[in-house]
Amino acid sequence: MEQKGIPSILTFTAQMTREVEMSITIPKNIRQMGEPEEKRKIYVEDYVVTYLKQYAKEEILNSRGAVLLGNAQEQEGISYLFIRSALELAEHAVADGTVAFTEELWVQVYEEVEKYFQGQEILGWFLSTPGFSPEISYEILSTHRNFFPGQDKVLFMEDPTEGEETFFAMNQGSLVRQRGYIIFYERNMPMQQYMLEKRGGKSVDNREEFTDRAARSFRMLVQERKEQSDQKRIMAFLYGVSTFLVMVVLVIGITMINNYEKMEQVEMALTNLTESMETQQETAQAEDLSDLLSAEQPESLEGQPLEAGSETNSPQEAGSEALEPAGPEGTPEGAGNPGDIQASPSEEPPAPPAEEQPTEAPENPSSEEQPNEMQETSAPVTPSSTYIVQKGDTLLSISRKIYGNDRHIKEICQLNNIEDSDKIYAGEKILLP
Repeated sequence: MEQKGIPSILTFTAQMTREVEMSITIPKNIRQMGEPEEKRKIYVEDYVVTYLKQYAKEEILNSRGAVLLGNAQEQEGISYLFIRSALELAEHAVADGTVAFTEELWVQVYEEVEKYFQGQEILGWFLSTPGFSPEISYEILSTHRNFFPGQDKVLFMEDPTEGEETFFAMNQGSLVRQRGYIIFYERNMPMQQYMLEKRGGKSVDNREEFTDRAARSFRMLVQERKEQSDQKRIMAFLYGVSTFLVMVVLVIGITMINNYEKMEQVEMALTNLTESMETQQETAQAEDLSDLLSAEQPESLEGQPLEAGSETNSPQEAGSEALEPAGPEGTPEGAGNPGDIQASPSEEPPAPPAEEQPTEAPENPSSEEQPNEMQETSAPVTPSSTYIVQKGDTLLSISRKIYGNDRHIKEICQLNNIEDSDKIYAGEKILLP
């Protein structure tokens, strides 16, 4: 016998059932399409409808498929299906007006469900077929029975060429067309995120003839994403430009430092070269002066009287000892100029008086000999010997070294066809008059 004040187990179970059933929240912002079934209420979120329409029209002449996700509940014997998401299938999986749900395809589906739509369950599938028949084919029915069994699984079909869509549900072993469904609106963030990623941030074109809060919200979200993307691109560009400028400044600084060091090295090298050239020039001048002095004052004649009949050795004779014979016939080595008079080896010249013998050779030719030299220069120039140019030599120094004066420069130029008296080179062999 039941005691008063203590509810029975049946009464408690009935109360719990009513509380669970009353927990279903029916969307308020809705739009009804056709006349929904009394025992099955199909609610489809607006983003899903919009996305599937656009998805079907991308390949208007080919079939496309998707999986429908959401939640299913029951209250007072009425089934409520809330379709909140749609997951598109690979194109190769759709063929011959149906979908080949392979094991590989299901693995991909569950991976994307876990990534984008956690907590949602599979409520059916979507199939876009141009010009589909009102009668369900055996292939479609077989696919639905094998992979979507139960009273709470539906098929949403659309003809992209005509814009016609309808739901089918199982009833007594067959897929039966539903008379209508309900579109509801909410801030469906998972579906928005999925649409943005699949469409590369582009908005899905809504071709309905009415404006709704969900569409405005989606457009605002797309605009915000676009602005954020533009800002990121601008910041990335500015960052790249600033990085490039910093690199340019660093390169310029390093180059300037390297160039400064190189300039110092070049300056030091030029200084060393200048000092070396000055030293070589001073050495060459000293050697020329020493040669000139030795030519003007031969050591063999210092402190010795001249023999009778011999002439005073001139600077030409002093310098001719180092000359090589020139011309095809040549002259004996050590011979003087062609105009010089030499004694016969068979006859001894008479000894001059003692007072006429000079104690030293004259440093410079006498004034009486100068006219003869001028006469010789006016005569045709013939080569008498050759000379090898030494380092630091000039025609002036050679004339002074060989002849003791600088009046033979023109003759040397004439004899060697030298146009510029400063352009002679060490090692060059020149003819001497």
